[in-house]
Parts: sequence; C-alpha cells; structure tokens
Amino acid sequence: MAVYNEKNKSKWTKDGRHWFFRKSYRDLNGKIRYYRSKMFATKQEAEQEELLFVTKRDNPTLVKFVVVAKDYFKNLETIRKQSTVYSYKKDYSNHILPYFADLYINDINIQKVKNWSENLERKGISVSYMNKIYNILCNIFDYAIKNYNLKENPVRLYGPFQEKQDKIVKDEEKLRYITHDEFIKFISVIDIPLWKTFFTFAYYTGCRRGEIIALTFQDINFNTNEISINKTLYEEIKGKTCITSTKNNLNRKIKMSKTLKECLLQYKQEQMQYKDFRESWFVFGGTKYLPKTTIARYKHKYFQLSGVHEITMHEFRHSHVSLLINEYVKMSKEKNMKIDTAKFFLMMSNRMGHTIQVMQDTYMHLFPTIQDEIVDLLDNL
Repeated sequence: MAVYNEKNKSKWTKDGRHWFFRKSYRDLNGKIRYYRSKMFATKQEAEQEELLFVTKRDNPTLVKFVVVAKDYFKNLETIRKQSTVYSYKKDYSNHILPYFADLYINDINIQKVKNWSENLERKGISVSYMNKIYNILCNIFDYAIKNYNLKENPVRLYGPFQEKQDKIVKDEEKLRYITHDEFIKFISVIDIPLWKTFFTFAYYTGCRRGEIIALTFQDINFNTNEISINKTLYEEIKGKTCITSTKNNLNRKIKMSKTLKECLLQYKQEQMQYKDFRESWFVFGGTKYLPKTTIARYKHKYFQLSGVHEITMHEFRHSHVSLLINEYVKMSKEKNMKIDTAKFFLMMSNRMGHTIQVMQDTYMHLFPTIQDEIVDLLDNL
C-alpha cells in the first residue's frame, strides 16, 4: 500500500493530519496519471481510503459491501443533517452490518436479501421501523449502481416489508392521546414552574420534543403572540448534542393561546430574576438544555401522581391535534357550519410542520363519522 507520513510538519493540516496516499492510474486516454490524496489523521484511515480509491477505479463490483456502505455514509454526511446520518448509522450497525459484513456487493442477490428480511422480521419490530431499515439498505445499493458499476438493486427488486392484512386494529389503538380533561388532571399535580410550563407548552403547541428543548426566549414574541419554530436539538446516546434545522427543514410560526401566553409570561418573569438572565437562554433549562432522560423521568412521575394513563412526548403532539379537532367540530355544530376537513388539515399542516397528506392519514379517523349524513340521504327516498 502506497501510504506515506508527511515528514515536513509545515505541510500538516491545522488539526494535525499528516498521513496520505499516492497512486498511479490510467486516464480515459490510457495515459498514466498520479493522484495524491488529502491528509488523514491515521495510517489506517489513509489505507482504507486508498483501498476505496483503487476498487472504485479498477474493480468497481469486486468490493466488500462494508466498503460501499462506508462510502455511502461519507457522501450522506455532505447532504443530510448530522442527526439523520447518526440515526441511519445506528440502524445500519444494529440491523444491516451484522448480516452483510463479509459479503461482496455483487454477490448479494434476492435470496440473500430475503434471508436478511426474514431474520429482521423475527426480531419483532414494527413494519414501519423495518421499512426504515429497508430504505437504508436500498439506498446503499442505489449508491453502488451509481458509483461502483453495479447492474441492479436486489433490495428494491425484493420489495419493502408488508403489514399483514388480517391484523385487526381498533381505532383507539391507532393513535394514543390524552383528552383535555385528562390533561387538566395531569397538570394540576405539577408544582414546579419549569415542568408546569414545559408540559403546558407541549400540549398547547404540539411541537416536537427537540423543537421544545431548542427553544430560546428570543423565539417568543409576546407582542404578536407568535412562537418561531426554526430549529431542533438532537441528543445522541453518549450525550453529544447538536442543534439543527427542523425535521422537514421548514421554519414556521405558531400562535399562542391565552392560557399558554399567560403561563409563559409568568415563567419568564421568574427567570428574569436571575442576574445573568439572557434572551438567548433556553426557555426550558436556562444556560443548558433539558436532557431527554430528565424529561422522561419527570413525565413518568407526574403521570403516576395524577393517575392519568401515561403517553410519550410524541403523543402530546397527537393530543394537541385531537384537542383542536374536538373544538373545531364543537364550534362547527354550534354555528351550524359544515365540517370542512380539507380546510382544517390545511391550517394544521403549517402549525404541525407536516404535509396535508400526513395529517389526513394520521388524524382523519378522529373526525365524526359521516354515516349519519348518508342515512339521512337514504331516509329521504
């Protein structure tokens, strides 16, 4: 392997990288060219990159699956958020790498993919999660087609995981949430201002947990009653965090209800008593964000104290939409207005940061049935 250690320290990078490789190759016209790589931190890293360089040029399909996967993730880091790449890598390491680690990319056929999928199904995880893993594997093979001269994608040919059609799912099992009465009972047992405000915010905005944690006082405009949702905080397993754009890379502004505004104002006044208070503080946590484990611990504590069935932080989001659906239906009946679900989901898609289709697929069943209207039509015959 033609890997070298740069002896001249003046040529080292600022962060101390000094290993590189140099390789000769023939261009499209048959002329010999020389390629010198960038600097790497270790000899092993330089050797791995040299192997990747050689295989992509000389034997594009005679390459280990792990080499292609590594190259795929390296490229992914340049186009996707850090939190997304981290999530993909974790699923890859747990559910894909153990099965395909020793195989060459061109030796993986539909039968091997079938064996992998059946092995994954035995783990008892949900179909939606299995399809997330399926998409990662599928993307790696698509990358191999574009960059390693692979002829076809056996993963795509095999197809995604399918939900069993004979499974009976009750409406109440499709979506879990708490009603407004249950929320009032839950919030009444909280005696710490931080947590009372935190869970009030979650229920009356429907924001994602990461969006709530990343919120600063600069994001709240009490004059216009608007909250700017423009970032999210992602916490990795070892405590490493990063603040990135929102899940769909879409900034949005949501209006505050009177209840939420009063709660936030009172809470901010208490925070302003600290001499070092800054508008740049995290709303929930001050100079440091709230860890997700701390949130989970207090959430569990207050649900137990209240006697209300516990939901996840994401299900506070469902609870918010359920609350608004109930109020919209109630108001429509009081004003003798037609219930316009299309208009409702159009308004809610911006507030929740979701597409209209996702909103409809997720929450349509919470609306009252239209069967009564159909029966009325039949009774008029």
